[in-house]
Amino acid sequence: MLLREREKPLTLTPSAFQEEMSLTTKQRLARAKKLPPIVQPLACHDKVSAAEPKQSLLQPCPAEVVFQKYSPGEVCEVPVVLRNTDKVSHLVKVTLESSPYFQLLDPNDVYRKLPPGLSKTVSVLFTPGHNRDYFHRLICVTEREELIVPIRAIGARAILNFPDQLDFSQCPVKYITQKTALLRNVGNREAHFQLSTQSPFSVVPATGTLGIGDSVQVTVGFLPMWTGDYSASLVMHYDTGEDTHTSLHGRAVDVDIRLDRNTLAFGKTYITQSKLATVLIHNQSDVTTCFQWKAVGTQEQENHLKLRQYLRLCRQEKDKLSDFVTECGVDATGQERFALVTRSLQSERAKVGEDPMLLSDDIFSLWPKEGEIRPKCWAEISVLFKPQAAQLYEQTVYCEVTGRENRLPLHLIGEGLGPWLRFKYEELNIKNVCVRAKPKYEVILLNKGPIEAPFRLDPPATTMGSCFTFLPQEGILAPKRLQVIRISFCPTTMGEFQEQFYFHVTGSPKPVTLTIRGCVVGPTLRFDVPALHFGDVSFGFPHTLECRLFNASLAHMLVELRVAGDGLGELSVDSFTQKNTLNHAVLQHGQRVQAGAGVDVIGVGLKWLTLPLTARCMAPALRVLDPVVWFGPCCLKFPYTEKVTLVNDSDVRGCYRLLSQEDKEKASAWYSSSEPSGIIEAHGSVQIPITLEAQQLGECKATAEVAMFGREGSPLELHLQCIGHGPVVCVQPGEINFGTTRVLKDKSKRIHIENHSEIPAPFRVEMAGRCSCWRIEPCEAVIQPTSEMVVTVTASLDDTKEFKGEVKVLVENGRTIIIPVRAVGIGTTIVTDKNLHSELNLKSHFSCSPCCCRFTVTNRGRRAQRLYWSTESVSTAGQSTGGPALRGKRSKNASRSRRRGSPVFKVQPLQVDLRPGQSAEMVLKGCSSTAQEVKERLLCFATVGKEIEKKRIMQVNVTCSFICPAVQISSTAMTFRVEKQPSDVLTLQYQPLSVKNVCSLPFSIVLHLEHPFRICSKDQQPIPADSEFISLQPVRLDAGEELNLCIQFNPAYEKDLHSRVAERVLRMRFKEHPHEEQMIVRGEVYFPNLDLESEFVDFGCIINDTEQELRMEMTNCGPIAAQYHWSLLTDRQLNTIRCVHHACAAPARTRSSLVLQWLFPSSAHQFKPSPPKFKRQSSKKEGEFLRRYSKAESVEELTKTPKTIQNSAQKPADAEDSPEAEVLPCPAVEPQRPVRKRAWRRFSEVERPKPGMQEVFDVRPLWGELQPGESHTVTFTFFGHANIVARTTALCHVQGGPTYQVVVAGEASPLATNWMWKKWTEGLSADDDLLKSDED
Repeated sequence: MLLREREKPLTLTPSAFQEEMSLTTKQRLARAKKLPPIVQPLACHDKVSAAEPKQSLLQPCPAEVVFQKYSPGEVCEVPVVLRNTDKVSHLVKVTLESSPYFQLLDPNDVYRKLPPGLSKTVSVLFTPGHNRDYFHRLICVTEREELIVPIRAIGARAILNFPDQLDFSQCPVKYITQKTALLRNVGNREAHFQLSTQSPFSVVPATGTLGIGDSVQVTVGFLPMWTGDYSASLVMHYDTGEDTHTSLHGRAVDVDIRLDRNTLAFGKTYITQSKLATVLIHNQSDVTTCFQWKAVGTQEQENHLKLRQYLRLCRQEKDKLSDFVTECGVDATGQERFALVTRSLQSERAKVGEDPMLLSDDIFSLWPKEGEIRPKCWAEISVLFKPQAAQLYEQTVYCEVTGRENRLPLHLIGEGLGPWLRFKYEELNIKNVCVRAKPKYEVILLNKGPIEAPFRLDPPATTMGSCFTFLPQEGILAPKRLQVIRISFCPTTMGEFQEQFYFHVTGSPKPVTLTIRGCVVGPTLRFDVPALHFGDVSFGFPHTLECRLFNASLAHMLVELRVAGDGLGELSVDSFTQKNTLNHAVLQHGQRVQAGAGVDVIGVGLKWLTLPLTARCMAPALRVLDPVVWFGPCCLKFPYTEKVTLVNDSDVRGCYRLLSQEDKEKASAWYSSSEPSGIIEAHGSVQIPITLEAQQLGECKATAEVAMFGREGSPLELHLQCIGHGPVVCVQPGEINFGTTRVLKDKSKRIHIENHSEIPAPFRVEMAGRCSCWRIEPCEAVIQPTSEMVVTVTASLDDTKEFKGEVKVLVENGRTIIIPVRAVGIGTTIVTDKNLHSELNLKSHFSCSPCCCRFTVTNRGRRAQRLYWSTESVSTAGQSTGGPALRGKRSKNASRSRRRGSPVFKVQPLQVDLRPGQSAEMVLKGCSSTAQEVKERLLCFATVGKEIEKKRIMQVNVTCSFICPAVQISSTAMTFRVEKQPSDVLTLQYQPLSVKNVCSLPFSIVLHLEHPFRICSKDQQPIPADSEFISLQPVRLDAGEELNLCIQFNPAYEKDLHSRVAERVLRMRFKEHPHEEQMIVRGEVYFPNLDLESEFVDFGCIINDTEQELRMEMTNCGPIAAQYHWSLLTDRQLNTIRCVHHACAAPARTRSSLVLQWLFPSSAHQFKPSPPKFKRQSSKKEGEFLRRYSKAESVEELTKTPKTIQNSAQKPADAEDSPEAEVLPCPAVEPQRPVRKRAWRRFSEVERPKPGMQEVFDVRPLWGELQPGESHTVTFTFFGHANIVARTTALCHVQGGPTYQVVVAGEASPLATNWMWKKWTEGLSADDDLLKSDED
């Protein structure tokens, strides 16, 4: 654990930090402060010490080694003095961890004895590699403790120049005062800084970056909210860890800002009217102040109101979100709506936080609510009082002003008055009114006030009050006006009444009251007969009598007539209703009825009047002609109908009904009737249809009952009898024989089942025993009466043996029929997942790649089987079916027929064992190196169970067409031709290219094309590629699909102006096949170019003061007319004129060699004469050289020298504008000489100055124009000044084309030998004679 008692860190001001960073290492060492050392106590020590345990034995000086102001590579040294503060000697070991930058001069890691009170000095060397920070430590170990001396190297530092103190003096409270200071980086490193301070001070910017020597303005603000003195510190934090502190001071005071009054009274004001008053705010201070009108007096109260609004909004959010989640659940649309609701609530919450809480009141309104007041000015505030109710209003509002700590109060007082409404008569007496009468009345409502009076009737709460209707019930009454109110009265209860009605007046605290009193009396009613006597009435048949009821009162009455006691028991129904119901009669035969018809006046009273009623009920007796009914044989649950006759011998009509059968679940037969009830006339008869259904086999009996309405006693009985039987079914055929049947393939036979009965015949068909080889459809069904159904029996055998079984036809409630069935299985039970029958067409496949077909074989039989696979060749078509072979040529293997017995396809594995139900995966694989159609036969043999003999179970003809990828290209070759005139600019050229897949398989094609061509999309957009070649990413083309591209040609792929031809191969490769398609792409760029016959003109050695001409052909081989002109290059290094002194008898060959050595000094010792070489585009024959027309010639021929041709495209101005290129004189001044042999003439032997280049060589014609295919003869002339050796370069400048260089050389010497004179005088051929003389 490290122990160090450090002093509190010193607070550095910017100037102190700048001064500290400007110190050198020695200055920093001289100013080093005494700091307590960093001590780490050791666990065990036996050394006796006089020092206290907490006191360090050693005192280092300095306590921290600091290097500063150093340069990379410079060695710095700092001594560290270790003093023994104890009273005894101690062993001290000084160690320094290995570092490439820090070294210890003294021996490292060695103990030395240090006497008490003495010191030891160690030196630390520092060798920095860069001007950056370094950290290390020096460790001093004694017997008791370990002392650590930190080592720190301070590298490049950013030093920000800023004031040490900012004093704001006196400032208005709640007013921001700002001061701006300049922050400048005077250090040697880019500064990344952060500025921070405490409230009420602020600083802008808070962070920033300054380069070396840069500066920025920093604004410090002072905004106190309360009066008093404020102090704070502005902390400037460097990214290197240092902090500087600037002291900030300020004092906040109240300034002279006040209201002209503290109370404002408005007096009495009617509602809907308003009064306006003004208040002045005087600003006597020297600052511009801002004011806001608030509803509360302090900021704490305002914050409390905001908190309440925030909490109320949070509760609303919680309720809304919970309701929304309950309504929408987890619906995706609901989740989106949930997010929208959440965002809207968050925006409302933000509005609450940003609300300035300005005064908002409907009674007292002030404007403007906020604003600014300039110094020594005032602001006028308008106050509007608009009461909404008749009451006294008092309110205090507050004006928050910058410059005042407390808000300025203003007390507002006002009284509101409401409308003044009165009835002309406050009480209305309507006396006696008949119940249900509708009398009408009118009352007058007066407005005695100066404002409009909105009124509204309060609904009455009493029963009698609800009988009154007022029109209008609400409205607005203008000042000094009246309103007639119409009253309608419709009483429903009788008796005296007194009701009060209240009209509510908006803005008035008390309603207007109207009192109505009176009495309600009942009606007068009577019948025209005293009673009604009906006499004898047949039961269930109505009998009607009439009477009249009179109303003697003045009002319409709504009455109801009812019989006394009616409604207490069961309802009385007539015979037509009774015959359709199951209810027994209520009244009995001979019963007398006495009742009264009461009159009820609705809304008035019950039994207002009564009329007596009397009657007697009568019912007839019935009999059955034949009570026993025989139905005969009946099918189960099939209805059969017979009729029964009823006879009425009495004098009254009657009503009968066949009663419903009870306990039908236990009955052997069910009966019913389509007409179970009816009416029988007096002395009449009726036939009842009865339907019977047998429910069981054998004899069935049932008893039916017929009841008579109105008579007591047992009903009439009917005895029903029949014999029940089930359906009658016949089945064809009686036996089923499938014969031989292929295994695993369904073979079906039909069974015809006929129903000869009148009821449906449910049946079920099943096989006897358990056997999965048979299937019956349908296995159960219902045959409708007198109809037929076909049942299919399907044999699906799973083994090659004989199968037998029985088909059972089970008929419900009928007999069971058994049909024998037999089948013999043939074939194989091996199946495949693919349809491998007789043909397997693998369609088309690319050659040179394997064609695989995977299929699964399964043993569906009952016994294990072993399979043996093989293939054999049928026929092989050698001709391609999918396109051309590789590059249109067939390989040697393709030209030969495949040997028979060598199949292309093979099966893996060749042998497989399959248990019942087991499957195995087989692979049919083949590959052909040529395009051909292959037809082979796939054979499969098997041994079943314990059998030894192999049987062929499968033979499949396999067909596969191996093809090559084939494409249809829009053109077989592509040529770009560009003819550049001198004024033209070379641009990119494009031509479309389409590639279509014309084979039957899709493939991926890759296109390669080298520079200067490029593959682009059809819209001429380049495809990214590297610099070496252009390669299109693999593109998949389906069968028949077409790829549209563009080929781009850059005619400026070379920077010279020579005509050129670029020919590249567009290669089309396929990922699925090694086949490759090629197309030649050619680009031709033509400039104005010329073809010179030679690049060297050698005049040899001629006699002094003579001249010689040589001619050469210049041809325009291009398609563009070429304009040219000649000039001479006078470079003093290679193109010079020298005067030499020739030996008298020096032979010509020696002189010519001297000329060559002078022309080519670097290669003179290696020069060997060789035949001249020419360009192939020359129109002359190879080996043909310049035609000479002078007899004085050199016998040596110059070979081709290194070219020094300057490209006119690279340096177009060098050749013409160079001071060393001299333009030849115009032919108009010196006409061209005719082409003929010239005799030499002797010039004057007077000493002349050194001639110029134009005086030695001449070129004619100087300029001209050559049309395409045209040739000009250029004449070079050499003037043999005395004893000179001359060499120059003739430049042929072509407008819009290159500049051609022709090296011209010649030598002049005195006539030295007789043989030369003879050759000149005889006019012999120079070449032949000179060669002969050399041989001699």
